[in-house]
Amino acid sequence: MSRSTPAAPRTSGRPAPLAWGDTFTPSAAPKGAKRAETPQTPPADPFEGLRDQALLRAIQQSSAGKDVPSYNEARKILFTDLDVHGGKVECVYTGREIAGGRIPSSTDMNVEHTWPQSKGATGDAKSDLHHLFPTDAKANSKRGNFPFGEVKTVQWSQNGAKFGLDAQGRKVFEPPDEHKGNVARAMFYFSAEYNKAIPNDEEAVLRQWNTLDTVDAAEVARNRRISGLQGNVNQFVEHAELVDRVRDF
Repeated sequence: MSRSTPAAPRTSGRPAPLAWGDTFTPSAAPKGAKRAETPQTPPADPFEGLRDQALLRAIQQSSAGKDVPSYNEARKILFTDLDVHGGKVECVYTGREIAGGRIPSSTDMNVEHTWPQSKGATGDAKSDLHHLFPTDAKANSKRGNFPFGEVKTVQWSQNGAKFGLDAQGRKVFEPPDEHKGNVARAMFYFSAEYNKAIPNDEEAVLRQWNTLDTVDAAEVARNRRISGLQGNVNQFVEHAELVDRVRDF
């Protein structure tokens, strides 16, 4: 879409559930990461009364002071701290686990850019932790830079993740149900933060996924960990209702 104004889930090894008002106490920062972890608890609704382009601009402005890590540092953070649970790192698409504490070979586990690099995830956006997740190398390759969608003709699948054709015959990637909302909110974040449009068909599916897979305690905890590492939150995780106040991403 164009923009007129520039600008049942897996629980193994996951953190204990948090209430929305609780303070999350992070683990030690990975060696070499120099950002102090001071997660913030945003106010109930920092964007009261705002909608559409005004809301998107305000969301951008709320992240004005963020300090995105380098890509090498971002990879280190993911695999040695942020996504290590019970000593393991889990692929968000297939559920496959590897030992945490080190950056794995790219033929084993990769960093998934939920918003593909080839479609605009460059510069700071390439290493923005809010849309980066650990993924199995094969699943990462299958996703490639294809849009997200509902697979009707399956050409590849593993533990709920699918690649194939949607109802219109387009090649799409579908994450497992327990990660669909995370994908949607990461995409909405990226669109708002970096002024990138989401195609109509993909946006419609992402809105459905945002409703299907609602924000849980683990997603809130991760969001607030990232706020301590790079200085901003994904507002669509903290305030999921904001999605319905944007007519067109």
